[in-house]
Amino acid sequence: MDATPAPQNRTPQESDLLVPFESQNIPDEYREYYKTKRSNFFASIQRFSGMWKYYIGLDQIWYRDFEIMKPACDVEQMFPLLLYHNAHAKIRISIELAFSSCMAEARSIMRDAIESVAHAHAMLRDVKLQKIWLSKNDDKKALEAFKDAFERQKKEGIFKGLDELHESWGQLSEIGSHATINAICERCVIVKSDKHVEFRLNYSGGVEERSWALSLFSLLLTCFTMEQTLYGDYQSRLQFDETLIRMRGNFERNKEQLREFMKVHYNIKPPSSILVPKPTIYRP
Repeated sequence: MDATPAPQNRTPQESDLLVPFESQNIPDEYREYYKTKRSNFFASIQRFSGMWKYYIGLDQIWYRDFEIMKPACDVEQMFPLLLYHNAHAKIRISIELAFSSCMAEARSIMRDAIESVAHAHAMLRDVKLQKIWLSKNDDKKALEAFKDAFERQKKEGIFKGLDELHESWGQLSEIGSHATINAICERCVIVKSDKHVEFRLNYSGGVEERSWALSLFSLLLTCFTMEQTLYGDYQSRLQFDETLIRMRGNFERNKEQLREFMKVHYNIKPPSSILVPKPTIYRP
């Protein structure tokens, strides 16, 4: 898996990035932003080719999951499945933004996707929650019931049994959704001169490669965890599809190969608090 960019003999021209319709209809000042985002997207597919392959493979698994679930057989499983579709739609937008180096926006939308998965999983665990979810706008009493079930005590409520997703949801809230220094620091640039200090904000791009790669990989792992949750919730049907099982097995091998590549290429070390055991050779 090669993370290095393909050789470039020239700077991309507008015709490489935009179709004629876009060039003709997007105003000059907006077109520069649009071109930058498009250029980042194309370049990152080349630079992070292993992660792009990972993402496309996982997207195909999501699609296969949904195909198998048609037609719906159990009315109590129908609406939660719609929320899983909603999560997948948000994942696609989030990852496209991440490959375009719009990391804050990617994280914010990924957080929404996680929440859709958590709601769906909770509704399948407790069918009565579906009525509470659907009745939210009926009156104040229904709204309070919704808040009790889905918004308060999230860790012990809708994220029960989803510790990894809850942790990711919390992190993405802090560095994506909320207006905090952590959410904008990586795209903010300070330019100093003898006379003044200028603050600039990169609308797209500007993220250092290692940080970009690790953030993107973290989002992709979260996408995998969400698909695992979907598979677990609907395993009674999904487990009998041989094509899906084969796809998931191939994907798992590729995922772990990519993980090892990332560790070596970006020199990722385990936290100092984690004890890594020394290899032991056992001899008869």
